[in-house]
Amino acid sequence: WSLLVLDGKTAHVSAFSNSGWKFTFSHMVIEEVSIIQDNLEIEKSCRQSAEALASKLNRQNRSLKRKSMQLLAHLEPDVIAKISLKDDEEEDSGRQPEGGQDDVPCSSGHCHKIITELRNKLTLMLEAKAQVAIDLEETRERLREAREELLKEKHDNTVLIAKTIQQKELLAKYNRVSLLAVEEYEVMQGSLELEKDLRKEAENFARELLVEQKKLNRQSQILLKSVSPSQALQEALDQVSKLSRALEVQNLDHQKQVILYVFSNCEVLSLRRQMQLLEEEKRGMEERCMKSEVQVKDLRFRVEELQKKLQSAVNPIPGPPPPPPPPPPPPPPPAPPSTNPLSSLLSILRKKKQTSEDIPLVVQDSSGTEPVSDIRQQAVDEMMQRIKKGVNLRPVRQPSKSTTLPQVCPPVLPFLSARLCGCLMRGLPMQSREQERAGPTQTELEKALHRRRCIVETKVQTREYP
Repeated sequence: WSLLVLDGKTAHVSAFSNSGWKFTFSHMVIEEVSIIQDNLEIEKSCRQSAEALASKLNRQNRSLKRKSMQLLAHLEPDVIAKISLKDDEEEDSGRQPEGGQDDVPCSSGHCHKIITELRNKLTLMLEAKAQVAIDLEETRERLREAREELLKEKHDNTVLIAKTIQQKELLAKYNRVSLLAVEEYEVMQGSLELEKDLRKEAENFARELLVEQKKLNRQSQILLKSVSPSQALQEALDQVSKLSRALEVQNLDHQKQVILYVFSNCEVLSLRRQMQLLEEEKRGMEERCMKSEVQVKDLRFRVEELQKKLQSAVNPIPGPPPPPPPPPPPPPPPAPPSTNPLSSLLSILRKKKQTSEDIPLVVQDSSGTEPVSDIRQQAVDEMMQRIKKGVNLRPVRQPSKSTTLPQVCPPVLPFLSARLCGCLMRGLPMQSREQERAGPTQTELEKALHRRRCIVETKVQTREYP
């Protein structure tokens, strides 16, 4: 039965060798094998003592039988008849099966057979024990390798988690910047649509003025027939100069107001977004500063403890306390915010507003006695002087490249602002093109005014975009 139990345990161990419970089952099998081995040794010693007693009893019984047979030969037959041999024989025959059952296993051949079987079982059990010990060592090695792999995987997981957190922070920053860029693009697109509508209205107004100018030209032609030529020409020139001056002044004022409104809104939005980003970065820096202060306090406490231990180990006599550690250096001051290209563009426009007032758009000579040749000569002289002297360009302050903070305005905004200003500056030449398409009825004065207007526009564009 013990061998069957051992075989069952070894079968269970082989079945669960690949699972996690192999370690515990191997311990149980080793304990049971040791218990069975002790029981076998006890049974072996008991069996040897029983065999010795049985052999001794057999010898005694044989000697008694011989003695009794010798005594029976000397007795008389009457005495032998009185002795109840049948009862003794029955008792002997009744006892013989029991003794036979006890004596048969005690025969030498049977005992040797049992001993050989038990020895074979013992060798098998020892082999199984050695195999189980080998399996136990293998399972321990596998468990050690599994623990090392688990530690490596945990380390890799921590590294991956840190990387994912950094990537999430970067993605959050990119999302914020992209949202800000999209919002600014929508604002600029709305302002561009508004400018388009205003430009269309200005063009319609210019067409109406052109129609009225044509009407006035017709009326002036009719008056020229009835009035003297000098007075009619002077009146027509005065009217043309006044209308052109008023139209140009209105267009320039309107364009300046629109540009100032658009760029002021853009600057306010960019400043708000810069402030939000700076607040977020400030919070992050404050959290880092708090963590670093806590770490510095812990490190100071540990350093003080270590210094005390070192002093107590080196100098058993207490000495003066060590001086306190120097305070940590103050954090570096925050870097100045990056300059906004919209603010620089707005300052250029303000300078242009101041300089445009000094440039005369039309000859401001209201004397009605000068002939047409003087006006032409004055325009030609002024144009020649401008060509000779050239145009004085003003330097624009470039944004510093050593800023550490990220730029809130993406590179799309300067491109859109330049395109918007270009579209606004192209509003005035369209009127001159329409006037050129109207027909070859323009006078020399109108051509000169058109040339001067083109020169002024080119100067303004070169100042805005050096």
